[in-house]
Amino acid sequence: MDFDNLRPAIVRYAGVKNEKFTPGNEYEAFFVEYWQGQRNSLHVRGNDGKITDYNSFEDFVVLSDEDNLLNDYEATVRCITDKYDDISLVSGSVYKAIGCDKDGLYLVMDESFDCYFYPSEDFEIVCDEHGILKRQSIYYSYMP
Repeated sequence: MDFDNLRPAIVRYAGVKNEKFTPGNEYEAFFVEYWQGQRNSLHVRGNDGKITDYNSFEDFVVLSDEDNLLNDYEATVRCITDKYDDISLVSGSVYKAIGCDKDGLYLVMDESFDCYFYPSEDFEIVCDEHGILKRQSIYYSYMP
């Protein structure tokens, strides 16, 4: 797969009208992340052209996703540092990671059950069957 030429998924907003989205309109979507322990936070380019997160996946209908961006792939990583022990991660614990940004930071669901970016050197990869931590997510190619 040519990761440099991936296209965003196309979704239709089916939720209640608000400042970010208009019911019936189509939008570009990039991936789904964890929000409060559920993988249901869709990253979507809204009416203002900005990509936002914490958009409920249930408010959208997927029209096309030719490059499988809205997949549920996960890697498993183990925290190998104690510098976060009092904040968000516990040394030696295993976490779900769902992507890698343009700077090589891992997007990890931490103790808060939300996803945040952490340096890759703070983890060892336990399992990454789909190679999601070896390449930059398409999302970061579209960020302004």
